[in-house]
Amino acid sequence: MMWDVATLVVLAATSNPSGTPPAAPPPIVRSDEALRHYLQGRLLEERGDTGDALSQFYRAMLIDFRSASLARRVSELSARLGENERSLEFAERSLVLEPDAARGLWLKGAALFNLDRGDEALPYLERAVRTDSNQVEYVRTLARVAEQLDRVDLVARACSRAVALDDEDGESWFQLAAAEARLGEFETADRALDRAVDLNPLRPGSFFLQGLIHEGLGRSRQAIELYRRHLGVHGTDQLTRRRLVNLLAREKRYPEAYAEAKIVSRSAPTDEEVKETEIDLAFRSKHTGEALKMVDLMRKRAGDDPDRLSRVVGILARHDRSEAAFTLADRWQAGHPRDFRGPMLGARARAIATQTDSAVARARLAVALAPDSIGPKILLGRIYQDANRFRDAEGVWSETLGSFPGEVGVALELAFCREQLGDLKGALEVVRHALKREPDNAAVQNFLGYLLADHNQDLAEAERLIGRALAQEPANGAFVDSMGWLYYRLGRLAEARRQLERAVRLTGGDPVVHEHLGDVYKDMKLNDLAKEEYRKSLAGDRSNERVRAKLGEAR
Repeated sequence: MMWDVATLVVLAATSNPSGTPPAAPPPIVRSDEALRHYLQGRLLEERGDTGDALSQFYRAMLIDFRSASLARRVSELSARLGENERSLEFAERSLVLEPDAARGLWLKGAALFNLDRGDEALPYLERAVRTDSNQVEYVRTLARVAEQLDRVDLVARACSRAVALDDEDGESWFQLAAAEARLGEFETADRALDRAVDLNPLRPGSFFLQGLIHEGLGRSRQAIELYRRHLGVHGTDQLTRRRLVNLLAREKRYPEAYAEAKIVSRSAPTDEEVKETEIDLAFRSKHTGEALKMVDLMRKRAGDDPDRLSRVVGILARHDRSEAAFTLADRWQAGHPRDFRGPMLGARARAIATQTDSAVARARLAVALAPDSIGPKILLGRIYQDANRFRDAEGVWSETLGSFPGEVGVALELAFCREQLGDLKGALEVVRHALKREPDNAAVQNFLGYLLADHNQDLAEAERLIGRALAQEPANGAFVDSMGWLYYRLGRLAEARRQLERAVRLTGGDPVVHEHLGDVYKDMKLNDLAKEEYRKSLAGDRSNERVRAKLGEAR
């Protein structure tokens, strides 16, 4: 998102396109003398003499200290002068006199935000908007604070209200588009951005946001062009360039991706993750000699550090140089015979090369060398699980959870294995125990909700659980998939379709989500669409015989 979250002056022109202060109702003043000071203050304010105007309002308040509207006026002018503590003080004074006044709530929220107390500001701003949703400056301030707190769902709602109140507000249209894109609502984002560009064709960031939306809508060619246009203006924006690299690689345009990755790498010469991406793309684009030179440099820089060597081992194993990976790992292990990280290096290399039995043997040695460490146990469990040896994995996860009962991630792995083995009761038992331990953990809520939905059990509870997870992470593609699958189980096909189409975009095309969407299309008698989704699912997981059978039936 593009908003500047520097100090918010509540009377800034961004809150009022005309550049004049937002209209406030005249104060209720119970004294002629107080009214005289108030009117003098207004005259000085109109002349631009804010400090002297404030002095007149203070004098009016000394005479009529129970005027909430005067307190609000002082709060507003204090905010204009950047005196945020004073603005907060008088906003709070006004709320003592009129606790439910929308303007007082807004002033307090804005002052708290300016004091870097965004968490405290948010509820006051939400109350202000609930009390009076027709004041566009209240809604815009709420959107800014929500953005700073990364409450994307609230940003979208606030900006939607802002543009309903002021259709000519190009910035709110832009921020609405950005928020909807982050939520995976790319069609809505596309419409909002069209309006924003109509109002301000030169708005910085438009090319990037258009690219993001086109990428989300599956229009890769257009997205690539738009990212390149953005980089033509903002050549040092390496985050966008990284996104371009990923998109080009996903489209298997490896030479172009490699060229862009080299630019990213030059900008971050010590970032080994960036260098790893560059090397992977060098191999994929058939620049093998360059790739091997970079691998050798990475190995030399790694020295004797097993964590850094693990990256080198992984690259070699992924690119058909397993023997070199094994040699490097085994040499380190031989030089450190009592260090559990040695056999872990070898286990990872052999797991990538699908030499499961050899990988298991080394992982078990690592467990024996460090029986009180969780890392080797997790590696062993994952090697078994990736090889679909769920009974072996279940034993490892069960033992690991016994030693580390607070590791919720291990509990979910155990539940997954039990479910794969047909032990639904055992899976539910371990997840419910994890939820008792961490009742607000969104991943656990979603896991249990999906498990129930997938087995068509307790669907009302499943909907509550998935809903709670989505309330915390509304743009989490896995959670959106769970809700779509739940709607499918409930027979609410139109809602299931909408959620699963969104989940496909948010997950970047997860094979399971494609399968779920194919099932929905099939039940809606949209056979051509169903077949396309099954094909996409198989492209991501060619070993899935269940999907292969569905595709055969759909023909």
